[in-house]
Amino acid sequence: MAISKQGASRKNAHLALKITIEVQDAAEQFYPESYKLGEHAAAVITNRHRSQLTNLENVAASAFKTSDIFDYIKRQTARYDYWRRPHSQHSQEIFGVRLLNILSKDLEKKHNTICNKLAIQSDTDEGRHLYRHVYLLLIRQFIQQMVVQYEFSANLSQEEKESMFPQKMKGD
Repeated sequence: MAISKQGASRKNAHLALKITIEVQDAAEQFYPESYKLGEHAAAVITNRHRSQLTNLENVAASAFKTSDIFDYIKRQTARYDYWRRPHSQHSQEIFGVRLLNILSKDLEKKHNTICNKLAIQSDTDEGRHLYRHVYLLLIRQFIQQMVVQYEFSANLSQEEKESMFPQKMKGD
């Protein structure tokens, strides 16, 4: 009996490692988009409302369901006009809606791809848990990257940013 528990434990650890690798790979792929959205946030939310995005990061880090994160974004978009502003240089889509679309559509596709690749199916309780977990990990990574770019852009002048990173300023 102990051998089968040990084997199951190894299998779970191996799957967890595979999930981590896949999520990190996806995070590298969506970095340019999180960069752009971080720039959008810096332009419309500005550093005067920094707590808005740190709270979003906290909600994402502690959420057990994606709907908790989506509901927070919807509430902030409804309450605050700066969540409803477009980024004049890049997109006419408002910040809150743009963020929701990326998380609920673009990351959903990446999530499905990862789950299919790792044969995670949502037809059992364990499968449903893993399925949701992968999606939450992707959302957390995206939000973390976006908030870091927001902090960077909202708190440094363009000259300071360019002097620190002259070659890599566009999420390349």
